[in-house]
Amino acid sequence: MKKTLTLLSLVVFLFITLTAMAASKNGVVTSRDGRQTTATNGASKFYAPSYQPDAGDAVIYNNFSNYPLGVYWCCSGWTISGPNSIVGATYADGMPFTPAANATVTKIVVAVGYVTGTNGATVSLNADSGNLPGAVIGKFDIAGLPPFGSCCATEFKSSGKGAPITAGTQYWVVVQTTAKTADTWDAWNMNDTNQTTQPFAFFNNGSWVNTSGVLGAFAVVGH
Repeated sequence: MKKTLTLLSLVVFLFITLTAMAASKNGVVTSRDGRQTTATNGASKFYAPSYQPDAGDAVIYNNFSNYPLGVYWCCSGWTISGPNSIVGATYADGMPFTPAANATVTKIVVAVGYVTGTNGATVSLNADSGNLPGAVIGKFDIAGLPPFGSCCATEFKSSGKGAPITAGTQYWVVVQTTAKTADTWDAWNMNDTNQTTQPFAFFNNGSWVNTSGVLGAFAVVGH
């Protein structure tokens, strides 16, 4: 009887453990807390990088690798999800940068992969507010994202007028869902040039909090 109860307890424990693990789709899973997304099958397809700095571009910040077969990590990223997604929560991430000189941002480049739901997300440039993302300076939608777990396509948008930023002041690049992408599960690929733990911001169902880890892959370009 005791062995039976022990076995039953083990089965219940395993069931609770498995159900506590968050979303899974086509070999892509989240961590138990939902924050991190991993493609367990490895790189699925190679796409030529869709962005290279133009001759006239001034690179304000960039953590993309120069190696064309590893511009960023294919298979590890930070979860971007809406409330109606199979992840079951609204997750977003903000990556900080501080310009060394006054500049005007004309282009933001990110590496975001699609898992399921509506294929898209929203990227924004945000001011700082107490070491967290604050007011939105500018934003744009991205769509037609490559499958998460592939490499090395990027998404970007140019702005002719641009947004002025100030030297020595922290700003944020944010990737998130909106009402139009409430069922989305995407992932922001981790960068491949600095694998050390760095501070960034995580949005969890209504509020930004400070966290740390390998930063998402992005670049900020201007003049």
